[in-house]
Amino acid sequence: MRIEQLEYIVSVAKTQSFSKTAQDLHVSQPAISQSILRLEGELGISIFERSSSGVTPTTEGKVIIQNATDILSKLVELKHNANTFKTSQQKELKIGLVSGLHLPFLPGILSELKNEFPHQRVSFSEMSSVDILDSTINNKLDIGILAIYDKTFKHQNIVNFQNFYEIKFFIFVDRLSPLASLETLTPNDLKNYTFVMYNAEFMNWFFERFCNLFGPFDVLFTTNNIETIRETVRKGLAITIETEAELLNNPFVKTGEMIPIPLRINIPDKSHLGLVKVKNKSISIETNTFINALGAKFNEMFKVNV
Repeated sequence: MRIEQLEYIVSVAKTQSFSKTAQDLHVSQPAISQSILRLEGELGISIFERSSSGVTPTTEGKVIIQNATDILSKLVELKHNANTFKTSQQKELKIGLVSGLHLPFLPGILSELKNEFPHQRVSFSEMSSVDILDSTINNKLDIGILAIYDKTFKHQNIVNFQNFYEIKFFIFVDRLSPLASLETLTPNDLKNYTFVMYNAEFMNWFFERFCNLFGPFDVLFTTNNIETIRETVRKGLAITIETEAELLNNPFVKTGEMIPIPLRINIPDKSHLGLVKVKNKSISIETNTFINALGAKFNEMFKVNV
């Protein structure tokens, strides 16, 4: 009994045709027929009933075909596990991290990873989400943590995306602002206010879309210095829009000097923070461990399903 014989009978059961199976597997029809006949002779049963109208499994054949399907599935699992073990000695795990995203729990995850895999090195590269996607596809990164939205949600024939959480937006104001007492805000509530905005790919995309749909809005300045933005808002000179992640990192929110208020908007095609990796690329045990720990932490912190 040979593995290709099992592949042949599973395929014939699906196509109900020796000739169609021969085309699909790029093997001659006589070779398919003879191989299955030899298997039937070895097993001492008929797997298929042949007629002018086609090929159908016998009662006994259905059981054998299911057995063959299970065996081939296990073979795929075997190969996957072998590749995983083969790549488990990966010397360096290269991770792309979207610029400006601070994850306070990341050092703890890396410490646990180091304890389990003492020889594993990890490097992070901060860049835009689009650059993370391109670098992952070009094998410059093993995985990337990025904003998944219309500029990055592409190349699905090449990569897999895993959503960690839906990105929600908040308006950050100083504690003395007239807006500070409101539970939620709409774009109409913000018409008479001046913004200061974080200058990065994803926020630029969002704010441009926000202004096109609900604006225009006055902008004091843009910068990629988050501390400058926080200080400007804290002093009541402007307000800003930021993502839910800023709730974890902003020291003035913790002291009560800045107030985050949920922004209530209706924009189609929701965006997410998530992970990207190349399809069909073997992932090491270390990488899987990191991904699972990261997903669990996001699930814990944002109370969403990963």
